[in-house]
Amino acid sequence: MKLSIYLLLLFISVNLLTGCSDSTNNPQAGENISVALAFDKGLNKTGSDPIVLDSVKILLKDIKFRQAVGDSSNVKVGPMVVHLNLNGVPTEFAAGLVIAGNYSKIKFRLHKPEESDVILDPEFIAGSSGDLRYSVIVKGRFNGVPFIYKSTKTATQEVNFKNSINITEDVKTFVTLSVDVNSWFYKDTLVLDPNNISNKNDIDNNIKDSFKKAFRDNNKDGIAD
Repeated sequence: MKLSIYLLLLFISVNLLTGCSDSTNNPQAGENISVALAFDKGLNKTGSDPIVLDSVKILLKDIKFRQAVGDSSNVKVGPMVVHLNLNGVPTEFAAGLVIAGNYSKIKFRLHKPEESDVILDPEFIAGSSGDLRYSVIVKGRFNGVPFIYKSTKTATQEVNFKNSINITEDVKTFVTLSVDVNSWFYKDTLVLDPNNISNKNDIDNNIKDSFKKAFRDNNKDGIAD
């Protein structure tokens, strides 16, 4: 009798554990979307170009997917520091569970920290005022002279997917958002010296306008599938 009760309890326990690990029955345990940021080489640069980039860090938050009919689904809310890989390999920075459906665009916020934000990278916060909090930090060289450019730009952006993306509950989809960093320091054919404060407005606007491509990228190579 005791053995029968033991076996019954064991059967119930196994089924409960199996149910908890099933992402279909318990969707909170699963992720059906991953978002990466990739360096879009954009402009054709040569070895003699005056701008050489060493590192780029971008602060993003409020990652959402929007359907063609206007409904949206959150991927991740909190601020995320993304270290951009300058060789073009996508950097995955957000993953989550979105409602199954057909999505036409990605929405996000280029963000400088607010008082309530917890940012693990102290470089983004130099003080309490808005002009001492940064959304983008670029390190490099201009004509061989080192520079650190810090942008205070904040902007909510929407980028259309190259082709609309159908997301299902049980298959993880990988999406890449690309940013044309090389365009940040150019105005037409004029090179903008990042050490010259008079170029700040042009550079910040270039940063805001440089997020132009988003696409399904299930093989995670930075090229649209």
